[in-house]
Amino acid sequence: MTHAKKDPRVIRTQRLLRAALIDLMEERGLEQITVQDIAERATVKRATFYLHYEDKQALLTQCIDELLNELREQVDVAESDYGSFDYLSGEPHPSFVRLFHHISVHYNFYTAMLVKNRVAPFAEGLLKVIHEFVSRGIDRTEPDDGNLTARREVVVKYVESAFLEVIIWWLERQMPYSESDMAAQLMNLSIHGPYIRIPGRRNPQ
Repeated sequence: MTHAKKDPRVIRTQRLLRAALIDLMEERGLEQITVQDIAERATVKRATFYLHYEDKQALLTQCIDELLNELREQVDVAESDYGSFDYLSGEPHPSFVRLFHHISVHYNFYTAMLVKNRVAPFAEGLLKVIHEFVSRGIDRTEPDDGNLTARREVVVKYVESAFLEVIIWWLERQMPYSESDMAAQLMNLSIHGPYIRIPGRRNPQ
């Protein structure tokens, strides 16, 4: 079954409305933004907004769903890619780099959703994507629970929570480190933890 192509005018209008919402959310809280505000920022009539969306929440939901689906595609890793990569090389896996590249490209969106506002549906949806990414990675690279320092579910929860908070920290500070640098640091932390050697242990003489 073939799907009819969406009218380019519809695509353009929805793109303008999405951009307007994100711009406004960088300036003030979602609850302070009206449909009229969004329409004016997008340079369309209020009636035009309602031709596309029931309310601002419907627009926000579409924005979130589209971005998270795009992120899922970016960080998805083929089964063969796990076995061929040297995780001890110190170099970040391409999927980690793509994660931070996606955030960088959509910096305004992520900042509006996680820093200027803490939009619960987006934060929860992002954490779910990260959970899938982390859980899948750990399962494929280390299927033996005996080689993990804690129970698998605890390891996954620890790593995914750290991912989200590090991403927010990176955004808050306007991305002070490059995408590849952040990818390498986060991957090394995920694999080795924060220490090069165990704290308190003397170096062998």
